[in-house]
Amino acid sequence: MWYTGTGDKGKTKVPSVGEVWKNDKMVEALGNLDELNSILGVVASLYPPLYDLITQLQSDIFSLSSEIAGFDMNFSYGKVKFLETSIEKMSADLPPLKNFVLPGGHEAASFLHLARSVCRRAERSVVGLIRENNQMVKEVHIVYLNRLSSLLFVLALWINRKTNNPDVIWKGK
Repeated sequence: MWYTGTGDKGKTKVPSVGEVWKNDKMVEALGNLDELNSILGVVASLYPPLYDLITQLQSDIFSLSSEIAGFDMNFSYGKVKFLETSIEKMSADLPPLKNFVLPGGHEAASFLHLARSVCRRAERSVVGLIRENNQMVKEVHIVYLNRLSSLLFVLALWINRKTNNPDVIWKGK
């Protein structure tokens, strides 16, 4: 069976906190991370050269989510270092950025810009949990999400460059 019906009354179970309403801040944070993972799945299908990297990021997001939900996944700063190394590698081919860039370009780059904004939302919701002294949220989770949003931005620029789609520079008024 592909459904349980256990959430039909607006509640769900999260191992770290027990039964909560589906609009609980914990469920909101986990939902934001799930949405981010879904968007990254679209990117992986649209731009196969990044498939391995994207699926690694998806796996890390699942681990991060699992820790917040109450499972010990040994999520560590090694994952942050992986992001930083990836940012350095992918940005090596990019010209220096001197202006804001409007989201767009190649379809996969556009979805990476969307993923970046959802990642920022997920980060804000995880910060909200840590500010409420949620014991399952660790500083490394926030650092990871902060660095991930930077990588997603760089990847969007990188794809546009590789596919000869110019980035649209924001000119203001």
